[in-house]
Amino acid sequence: MTFNIKIQNSILTLAIVLLICSCDKEFLGRPISNDVTVEEIFSERARAESFLWETYRTNVPLGFPIDWGKHNGMYASMLMAASDEGDVYDSWPSSNDHNTGVWSAVDNRENDFGVHYKGIRNAWIFIENVDVVPDIPNAEKEQMKAEAKVLMAISYHELMKRYGAVPLVREVLSASGEIMLPRNTYEECVEYIVELCNQGIEILPNNYSTQFLGRVTKGVAHALKSRVLLYAASPLHNTDTPYLPGQEQLTGYGNYSINRWQTAANASREMLDWASQNGYSLVESSTDPQTNYSLAIETQGNSEVILMNQSNGWWGAYGPMFQQFAMPRGIYGGWYGHGVTLNHANNYHTIDGEDLEWPETGSLETFRSNMESLEPRFQYSVFYSGSRWNDEIGTRDFFQRSDGTWSDNAPVNGVGYMKKFLGRGNWGGGQFHWIIFRLGEIYLNYAEALNEASPLDPAAFDAINRIKRRAGIPEIDPSDPRYNTQEKFRAEIRRERAIELAFEEHRFFDVRRWRIASEEGVMKGQMWGLTLYQQTDGSMIFRKEPFESRVWEDRMYIYPIPQGEIDKGYIQQNPGW
Repeated sequence: MTFNIKIQNSILTLAIVLLICSCDKEFLGRPISNDVTVEEIFSERARAESFLWETYRTNVPLGFPIDWGKHNGMYASMLMAASDEGDVYDSWPSSNDHNTGVWSAVDNRENDFGVHYKGIRNAWIFIENVDVVPDIPNAEKEQMKAEAKVLMAISYHELMKRYGAVPLVREVLSASGEIMLPRNTYEECVEYIVELCNQGIEILPNNYSTQFLGRVTKGVAHALKSRVLLYAASPLHNTDTPYLPGQEQLTGYGNYSINRWQTAANASREMLDWASQNGYSLVESSTDPQTNYSLAIETQGNSEVILMNQSNGWWGAYGPMFQQFAMPRGIYGGWYGHGVTLNHANNYHTIDGEDLEWPETGSLETFRSNMESLEPRFQYSVFYSGSRWNDEIGTRDFFQRSDGTWSDNAPVNGVGYMKKFLGRGNWGGGQFHWIIFRLGEIYLNYAEALNEASPLDPAAFDAINRIKRRAGIPEIDPSDPRYNTQEKFRAEIRRERAIELAFEEHRFFDVRRWRIASEEGVMKGQMWGLTLYQQTDGSMIFRKEPFESRVWEDRMYIYPIPQGEIDKGYIQQNPGW
């Protein structure tokens, strides 16, 4: 979409979403197109609801790669492969554009700027027309409008975390109105998202019946507010010294205030309080920490998930192509999978809460012993040589043979493949749910913001320990010299965030908002792996080896506005582009 698009009340092409799962209504399903007028859409409940479901589809992110085109994320790969979390071995997916620095304002395959404005446009069409529907009670109309506002706010956040300040569209645009919209300030954008969230918190229900699982609740509005204010308080935006000079009001506030951290902490605390009052909690139903973590990630409607995208079907030769893009080589038709870097794996603690140091080389026994010593979240999230995928696939080994060829499932860049999200799959298919908000993130948001506003606050330690306790690793204490300063505790919070939220599209943006992307081994410099080599006598050794040197420039902290928008002459570009 472009900002000078004409919205007419004649013919609109709608993807009316039919949501079918057993006999229940389920959100963000597959679209069927149909040409109808606005008057027809809002002539009865069924059609108006279909347009609301389409508003969901065009606003709720989907981090899984499912097709060949641009959507909310990468082309044919996951966002984790463009951060220090991972890599795809093949060069053509768009994650490698970012790793090699070849993307630009003219060609950025990570994100389609206009997709978000399509979602915002749909939200405004719904808000401005639903009142005329005769067979929906007024109170329900207000609730539906609040849903659309929070969905719109999600799209604005997706834009802001990439592009900084963006134009705020506050109505359906028409040819007779103002269509050349400049960028608002960063502060105005944050305030507008918070305003939309607050309106949602006031009107939306706490829960829906199970057949409407996936709709926006008060909790979604609280969670989005928590995340947006955390980003706004972070060093990239909340600073006296911008990452590059120029356009300070578009890339942040232009000054630093500790109060922004306190505001973010307050929003997260409100979310946690709401959750405890409405039946939401970390999943801890099993005595096995790995099981608890897997249930929190995979199970629909669990006690931890606030919002997930439930639209992703599992199997298809040409669409969706999720399994080809995401599964490891040779697993359920996977083409290349997503390797997990040693840079990322080094974040994980051992089961005893200690750090693991890898030698430059060692035996297969050392490789396996070290891998098996790492905490339950690693065992669930990473498929390494000699580990088990699931009951159907079993255990696989992948290595370079003594003649230089590769075994099945190899090669892979890193220590192994990403398994998180994927282990529940089988040849029978199924649904895969992309997490938008879950309670684990909110505890981490709270700990981070509170430590900045009130260093070493006991409540921040309690929040981190809630996550560690569920993970089955030792809790931490401010009397421990490893965590007894604000800086040390900050580092541990960031480390815990890297582990708990791995591959959920947080790290790529976290290292930007923290302004650490330029550090060696983060978004710049060597990415490392562990490769097993078969020896001529049949034994195995591993070697710690770099597989790629990545490119970073500070202008990449915030994306360039697409050149097509800049060429229209009424929008300012970000610094350095």
